Amino acid sequence: MKKTLWPMVSTAILLVAVSACASARDVVTSAKPRPANAAAQPLTSATPPPTSSRPTSRPTRPASTLTAPTSTSSQPAPSGTTEPPTTRSTTTAPQLAGRPKVGNCYDTGTGAFRHKRDGSFPVSCARSHTAETFAVYDVGAVPTAAQIDKVRRNCQSGFRSYVGDSATVSKLGMTVMLPGAEQAAVGVRWIRCDAIELANYNGEGGVSRTGSVKGALAAGVPDIFRGCVDHLPKVTQPVHFTSCSQRHQGELIPESLNLGGPQAPFPGSKAVANRSRSFCRGVFQDYVPQTSDYYYYYPTRPSWRSGSHDTTCWALDTRGGGLPPI
Repeated sequence: MKKTLWPMVSTAILLVAVSACASARDVVTSAKPRPANAAAQPLTSATPPPTSSRPTSRPTRPASTLTAPTSTSSQPAPSGTTEPPTTRSTTTAPQLAGRPKVGNCYDTGTGAFRHKRDGSFPVSCARSHTAETFAVYDVGAVPTAAQIDKVRRNCQSGFRSYVGDSATVSKLGMTVMLPGAEQAAVGVRWIRCDAIELANYNGEGGVSRTGSVKGALAAGVPDIFRGCVDHLPKVTQPVHFTSCSQRHQGELIPESLNLGGPQAPFPGSKAVANRSRSFCRGVFQDYVPQTSDYYYYYPTRPSWRSGSHDTTCWALDTRGGGLPPI
């Protein structure tokens, strides 16, 4: 009979997408205050919502240049002297990055990841970067929590189309980004969906890497993206990834259970828990036959609204000695 960690399983309720990004509520509170007379605008995608085909975006718009009014000042010349040439001073605001497009890579910083706002210019994906855009959506005014949640739900399936599998089976995850403060101040309105390589399973920021992740999981999860940890995963602490080439205590199973599409209703807590337990119990030893211990995360009703519709399974070593290297 397989041994299961029932005490741990019973505490496994977690936002499955916590590795992807903060909640929509956190993103909204980081936005500029919404004008009192601003009407909520319906969410309109720059392209049809990502489905089984790869997301695309509109052509990149030219970068915006803000120019302050020109000021000219002159003083009457003293009698008997020649008046000097009039001096004209022009102040030009710095150029802002244009609208993102699918395939852009960005060297998004820690603060930008935390606030979910990035106004930086794209960089070559061959250079060091922390994020790669796979979908872009237009929104009206200051986006609401519901609008951001809708984008995130579509981005979950968009990630699968672009990268090749779910954002819950490897060290590759996803996040959403809104325009930077300067862009937002001049009315720029979009939400971009970025693929990132995570330093920890339930973190918010991406680690520096080179190369595109487009199609990276299409043929399965490569060893470089397998998720291993040297401590037991818990919902109350970061789950930091470590190298899978050495013995480790926990291993993320490269297969997950999708419990419903982007617009599917929440199946109910009991149904989600039962289906998740059955799925993980049936697959984890296919990948790690050396153990009979497992753990899993599954979506709650609040996380479901934000697009977290997958159950994630972990194989564990609870006896000491660790799981074998991959």
